[in-house]
Formats: sequence, structure tokens, C-alpha cells
Amino acid sequence: MPKITLKEFEDRRGKITSAMLQNRIDCLILLPGTNFYYLTGLKFARERYRLLAAILFSDSELTIMGPSFEETKMNTGLLEAQVHIWTDEENQYRRVVEVIKSKCGPKARVGLEMTINYYHYLAFRAELPGAEFVDPTPATDEVRALKSEAEIECLREAAARTRARMEKAPSQMQEGMTEAEFAEIFGGSAMVQFGPTTSLPNETAGNRKLRSGDVVIIDAGDRVEGYRSDLTRTFFFGKPSKKMREIYMIVNEAELAAIEAVKPGEPAETIDLAARAVIERAGYGDYFTHRGGHGLGLDFHELPICATGNKNLLRPGMVIACEPGIYVPGEFGVRLEDNVIVREKGHELLSERGPLYFQ
Repeated sequence: MPKITLKEFEDRRGKITSAMLQNRIDCLILLPGTNFYYLTGLKFARERYRLLAAILFSDSELTIMGPSFEETKMNTGLLEAQVHIWTDEENQYRRVVEVIKSKCGPKARVGLEMTINYYHYLAFRAELPGAEFVDPTPATDEVRALKSEAEIECLREAAARTRARMEKAPSQMQEGMTEAEFAEIFGGSAMVQFGPTTSLPNETAGNRKLRSGDVVIIDAGDRVEGYRSDLTRTFFFGKPSKKMREIYMIVNEAELAAIEAVKPGEPAETIDLAARAVIERAGYGDYFTHRGGHGLGLDFHELPICATGNKNLLRPGMVIACEPGIYVPGEFGVRLEDNVIVREKGHELLSERGPLYFQ
């Protein structure tokens, strides 16, 4: 079973503080979520009226602050941290700001992570009017985009689990079952679509019943140590039409092209452009309605965003979900998705592809 160790968390802190120094970020404020977990290994709920925060300073000092009833848990992180508690009657934002001022002064350059709620920003802004609030992305999203081998092993195991569930899917399908019923049987995190519903990307499982001749799309993932796989397979329940077979093979070719485009030093848009060229050449360009891929890790969607126009370069350690699709309105859609690692000399397929699902 892959495991994220103390050394891994120490390395992460080093990478984040290095990025903070390079970008002149004096302190980073993280609220419960994937960035918080990435740094501390701790999971808490994010609440509207009760603050809990991790503050990392550019000298690597870590402080975790929260309500008194969470004190024991706040002390269980692998990294050494200063733990401060408060009661619900106190001004929690002021307590955080007092710690920041004591280390950085009233005019600190503060990185509030991008997932922070606007009301949190307003509260911090009111308590720290002299601060400059700066883009934290170089010390959060961009650091997380480059996966260690330990993280990659977690993603590899997660992909293997999802693929194993995909292989069982055809034998679990029964005529008349609803999308929601099949999603429950399939288990885990899964988006299931039958028939015309497959022409709507990201439509959640509903009450559409499975019928002979339907296209079936399953978009699913598993978690290992918090790291998420993201695989999509398109199946056929009964005999597919000629048009269904044709579009399936076009998408299959487009996915292969997208995977082959995963190379270090190439712009992230190359993945989208490679898949799009195949689909456009086949005459279905107007029916490929989303980007060709995205980064993957603790979240389903991370950097890099593999869409046309993104000139940021691919770097070794990035893990990407390549996912071209064709969606014919009112009829059906086809999407295939696999996970790929950017390596020093090219790429490595993280999830085993196929097989081609014709019945």
C-alpha cells in the first residue's frame, strides 16, 4: 500500500517555502481542504463562522490555529507546528493576524489560497489593512502540480482500482436499471450516463433507464492516501450502430494522439490540440466541447489545464488526465480518459488503456 511519509511532508514544506521566497510571499494562509492537507496531512471541515487555519511563514515555521475543541487533532500532524487555540467568543481573524504581525509586521505580503471564501478575505482584509494580498498559486497549485514518486505510486494504485471496477461494469449492466441504480452498484465516485444522456458531458446519474443499443459512459475515480484517479470508459449495451462504432474509434485515436503529445517542454495546449486535430479531421470538431485534459492529484482537476491557449510548459512529474470526447446532441456521446505522467524523456501511462468495448 503506497504511503506518504514524514520525509514527504518535510520535502513539501521545503518546496513551498522555496516558492514563497522566490515570489516574495511572507506568509501563506491555508484553510481546510486539499492545500491544507497537502502541507499538514490533517483534514478538518471548513466552516462559515468558525475559523481553522494553517499559516506557513517563509522561514518554514508552521502555525495551526483553531477552536479549542480541535486542539488534540491539531497536534497530530506529522510536521512540527505551533498550535494556537481560541474560543468561539474571540475574534478569530484578529488572533491569526496577531501571529502574522508578530512575525512579518503590519505590511506583510500575504498569500491567501485561491479556494478561500470571499467572506474570509474580507475579514482578513479588515484586520490587516496594511498588508498586500498576493497570488499564492506559485506556492500552492504550481508546487502540487509536480508529483513525487510517492504521490505517483498512490495515483497508480488508485488508477488500478478504478480500472478493475471498469472491467466488471459490462457484467453488472441489466436492461431497465437506472443510471442511479447502476452508479450504486458500480460503487465509489462515479458519474454514470445512459443513452441520450451521454451527449451531455458531466451530467450526473439520474433516472434514465438502460435500454438495448444504449451508449454507456462511466467517469470514475478512486482515492489512495487522498490521491484520485480519473478514468472514463464508454461501453455499448447491446449492438452499437455504425455511427457509434465510427465515433468511438475516432475518440480512441484522439486519445492516443493526446497521450503521445504528453512531453516535457511542450505547451500544455499541445494535448488539447493533438486530440482536436484528429476529431476535426474526422468532421466532428464542433462536437468536442471541452478541453482535452487536466492535471490530477488530490483534486480531480489540478494544474496544468490542457486547453488551447495555455502556453505553460509541461514539466516532469505532472500527472495528466487525457480525455477527448465527441457529443452528438440528442443522440449519444463518447469519451475516453486515461492518466499519464510527464517524464524526463517523454511520458508514462499511469492507467492501462482499453480494451475496446464492443459487444
